[in-house]
Amino acid sequence: MKNSFLLFFLLFSFSVFAQESLQKQIKITQKKSLVRKGYSFQLKEVTSDSRCPQGTQCIWAGEVQTVILVNKEKKKVEETKLTISPNNNDEAIAFFKKYYPKKNSKSVTIFPFPIKDKKTNPSAYYLEITFE
Repeated sequence: MKNSFLLFFLLFSFSVFAQESLQKQIKITQKKSLVRKGYSFQLKEVTSDSRCPQGTQCIWAGEVQTVILVNKEKKKVEETKLTISPNNNDEAIAFFKKYYPKKNSKSVTIFPFPIKDKKTNPSAYYLEITFE
């Protein structure tokens, strides 16, 4: 019984570590753009951040509205407004899927998270895209 439990535990732990290693995270900031296959992505600005600040309790999780700039070979291709919500970021995932059709976008998250009674510096915001 002990041997079978140990074997199960080892197999489970290897599968968990294997799944984590397959994920890749990419950051997009306001100053540093992400360049992939001729396209560059830049977080142009955060127009509003209504997420529930840490240290408070809210009825609604809130959302962040951003403007993303897409260039190809230093020429503007697209400038789009994306709404990123902790509960639903399907719109943002679909946007990046247009430019990364072969990669499976798992999530798009914006950092830093707001903190009660602290104003976030607008230049501190960045997007993090997680691919599987």
